Amino acid sequence: MEVEIQDVGYGGVGVARTADGVIFVPGAFIGERVDVEITRKKKRFAQARLLKVLTPSPDRREPETAVVPGMVYAALDYSAELALKQHQLQTLLQRIGRLDVPQMLPPVASPSTLHYRNKLTLHWDGRRLGYIGEDNRTVIDTPSCPLSCAPINDLLRQLRADKLALRRVKRGERVVLRYTPQDGVVVGLGRPPEGMLTEEIASLTLSVAADAFFQVNLPCVELLLNAFRERVKGCERVFDLYCGTGLFGFVAAQAGAKEIFGLEISPSAVASAKENAKHLGVKANYRCAPSECLPNNLPAADLWIVDPPRDGLSDDVRKNILDYLPPRIAYISCGPDTLARDLAQLSERYQIDSMQLFDFFPRTAHFETLTMLSLRS
Repeated sequence: MEVEIQDVGYGGVGVARTADGVIFVPGAFIGERVDVEITRKKKRFAQARLLKVLTPSPDRREPETAVVPGMVYAALDYSAELALKQHQLQTLLQRIGRLDVPQMLPPVASPSTLHYRNKLTLHWDGRRLGYIGEDNRTVIDTPSCPLSCAPINDLLRQLRADKLALRRVKRGERVVLRYTPQDGVVVGLGRPPEGMLTEEIASLTLSVAADAFFQVNLPCVELLLNAFRERVKGCERVFDLYCGTGLFGFVAAQAGAKEIFGLEISPSAVASAKENAKHLGVKANYRCAPSECLPNNLPAADLWIVDPPRDGLSDDVRKNILDYLPPRIAYISCGPDTLARDLAQLSERYQIDSMQLFDFFPRTAHFETLTMLSLRS
């Protein structure tokens, strides 16, 4: 059947609204008329496979490079991709959170749309090394990744040619490659990489455990950190939830914070945070514990930083925020749907002072946001 695409939802799937219900079409963009085949039909919606673009969007482009799973916007002009992500953020805030955010700032583009990733995680099925396909089962052989930096792709080619190395990886395990300019590429075969790495960002030199989380698009992270530094000036005591290796707390210290308390569930990340605080001369106290487990002697803080995983804040964390009522919150989110849910609950006591999208993940469905909240008077 032929359908017209009216929207592209978060996740990168085209949306056609017909007399028979909503049809989701991966690979189709707003304004396009497309020929599709229904692959799955439910009571209120259907899923379809794109057969042919009959009338292309003026923003459709030939992909700049080979496309790997997850690159849902490879055929879309980048300025259109950025505007679409801003639209998706606003739509999710309204639909899930019933929130209108007049303080929404213009989105911030990534300095690079390709070769920006400093970490690559691939899967091994005994024959193929690559990304997981759309069925969430099949491994798609991936000779190189156009989103990953050149040193990672160079080492990936060597690794794929080294049959002895891949024999050490069991079927179903992962291969992880991490890069820093100071250390080169480190590899984890069937396990996370080991050792310590050096990361330089925001005029900071940080020691980071190779198996700890760190941001993957550092030039774009730098832009977010610059905005964060300006927006947290005047805060002296900081409570840093999901603190990782301490990055946001240390940037808060650059903005004038005198004392930092952090919680993080990863032991190696906590060890890195402690070492970094000592090296930087920052007064900080880090504990290895889930973010829900606040200590009894938690010091009062005028700023809470929350940087949760894609699942967002847990019920207990939201409850703790509403119990303690810190004057200000900096919420860094990589999940706009869970962000909308969390803000809806926090809005009973907090107002949104500003929100801004930072496109950490060009050509994919994902992006980051920085939201500043303050306690309602």
